[in-house]
Amino acid sequence: MPDTTSAPAKRNLTVPILLLLGGGTFYGSFFSAIRVASDAGVPPMALAFWQAFFGGVGLLIFSAVIRQLPGTGFAHLRQYTVTAFIGFSLPLIALTVVSAKLPVGVLTLVVTLTPALTYIFAYLARLDRLNVWSVGGIVLGLAGVLLIVLPAGSLGEGFSPAWLLLGLIAPLGYAMNNIAVVFLRPAQTTSLHLSTGVLLVATVVLLPVMLVVDGAFVFSGLEAKAVWSTAWAGFTNVVIFLSLFEIIRRAGPVFFAQFNYVVVVASIVWARLIFSETFSVWVWAAIAVMAVGLVLANAGTNKSAKATAAEAAEGE
Repeated sequence: MPDTTSAPAKRNLTVPILLLLGGGTFYGSFFSAIRVASDAGVPPMALAFWQAFFGGVGLLIFSAVIRQLPGTGFAHLRQYTVTAFIGFSLPLIALTVVSAKLPVGVLTLVVTLTPALTYIFAYLARLDRLNVWSVGGIVLGLAGVLLIVLPAGSLGEGFSPAWLLLGLIAPLGYAMNNIAVVFLRPAQTTSLHLSTGVLLVATVVLLPVMLVVDGAFVFSGLEAKAVWSTAWAGFTNVVIFLSLFEIIRRAGPVFFAQFNYVVVVASIVWARLIFSETFSVWVWAAIAVMAVGLVLANAGTNKSAKATAAEAAEGE
């Protein structure tokens, strides 16, 4: 059980907010990066492997230069492996498999179930308490996504519920990982240590998957953009894992789950900038609604921390 009794009465959320907005905005470019890579001829499982490889090896080199290599003890390897499986590999494979079977709008809605599932799991694990601020923040965040998806008519008809159920592996994996990080994070580890270890383990996990599905893919015969766009996707994974571990450490898993809402809006803006895709006033309305939701989520986080500190004080 993680120690929650030492939480301050009011958490400083400046760094978590900056990471949430900055990291989420940059990670939104991930979807554009994999589209460029796919259009350049990189097959799905090879794309998953190589982005993990580029991200993991890049962080390993950086860690070696600054002499901050990740730990290799049992607790460290357990954290790397759990996150590599449930927070990276399984969701990525599930989304890759169902992407051709479901409308894009449905996929977007599936992924944005992550904050609600994280809050439910956090409440069941007694990491957070029931309060209207957190619930309101989640509801408004989801409402913002609906403002983007529904008016465009992108839900479509005729898709199989079976594919939708398979797609639920992604938000379930993300939400479970958000909670697992709180319980499994080894003491005296940095977000850099954990991000490096996770991406290296994910590289090992995805290598046999790529070899079975796509063969020994090495970018031969493809344009340069196939390589740089895959490396770009790899770097976005570096950003998301650094953000994940640091935000959860500072503000908890429920606060981090709002990352998904920022990513949805950011991905549309990136698509507009790179592919000249158009979007309507609904997007700007969604941004406003999500901003209010973020304010409520912040209030909920501080309220929970204050209540926890008060209970701890009474017990002394």
